[in-house]
Amino acid sequence: MKLLLLAFNQWHFFAENMRKVVIYLLSFGLFLTFSIDSEAQAPNIKKSSGRLTEKVEKASKNIVRRNSNGFRVPTAGQLKAWQFIVESIFKNRLDDAEQMIKQLSFPYEMSLFTDKDSKREYVLLEEEIPLQAGWGFYVFDLQTKNDLVLEIPHPVFDGNTEFQGIDAFLQTGARAFLLAGAHRRANTQDTPCTQPKSSDPDANYPVSDVAHAVATPFHTVHETLVKLMSTTIAVQLHGMTERDICPNAFMSNGSKTVTTNSKRLLDCLSKNGVESEIYDGNTTCPLNALSNVQGRFSNGETENPCQKTVKTSPEPGNFIHIEQETSVRKDKKSWQPVIEALKCAFPQN
Repeated sequence: MKLLLLAFNQWHFFAENMRKVVIYLLSFGLFLTFSIDSEAQAPNIKKSSGRLTEKVEKASKNIVRRNSNGFRVPTAGQLKAWQFIVESIFKNRLDDAEQMIKQLSFPYEMSLFTDKDSKREYVLLEEEIPLQAGWGFYVFDLQTKNDLVLEIPHPVFDGNTEFQGIDAFLQTGARAFLLAGAHRRANTQDTPCTQPKSSDPDANYPVSDVAHAVATPFHTVHETLVKLMSTTIAVQLHGMTERDICPNAFMSNGSKTVTTNSKRLLDCLSKNGVESEIYDGNTTCPLNALSNVQGRFSNGETENPCQKTVKTSPEPGNFIHIEQETSVRKDKKSWQPVIEALKCAFPQN
């Protein structure tokens, strides 16, 4: 028995120290453009309470502005660190995630946040203000059984989608909420990812447009969630101007495929009085999300979603892109039917 206890203690010591070595190697091998604090203290996870809706209002007011070139394109090493942080959070190793944030001096605070409305506790990743990078605001529910993830890639530009998104997150009991930290046109440099090129610079997608660039923490969080939980269903809420050729809500899976999940959501939208369609290669509305890099990754292009398109979306359909006219996202009353449809299509288990 003594030998067994000794062996266990030795293994426990080895495992704990190996995790520390991994963190050290990552932090040593990565960069930094932010200054490293060699005197970083032992992790201490902050606890707080309030309203997530107010957190999102604050994040929306402080995003990196249009044409500021204030979005900082992360290095490959920084993106690896983000992957490690998110993996650690969902493996309930919050100390490891916090230590990585501190070791690399990311301008971020991680906290355990209790929302006063839902009465649930969430893990928040929140960039310090004033923003130094514009890398986004993230909320994770480690207790939920719902595979749904709500993503808001174009706050402010797609007016009110950030407020609709957090409302949907709270009402559906979704697993995660991803909010971009910069205006989609914060930077002027074009993304290297494939896109329909135009002579009009305002029509091209820049590196700060997280739906069309893979070198962003937003995309890394999406990738990591999909890798950790293959049943993840990512729904992106977008906004469009009114067009005669488009319905009030136009969905796409990122390919011509109409999947089971998108058909279910279409049915639920119709039941809640929302005029909607799904892109199938024949519809007239042009907003089809074929160049959306999160859609490409969820649809199986995991090697090079930046440059390679996908032809089909595997069942049951784990990515849904929704373009919405102003009439269905102008205020809480107008967007509630969309949230009811999400609750109908993807109920909490």
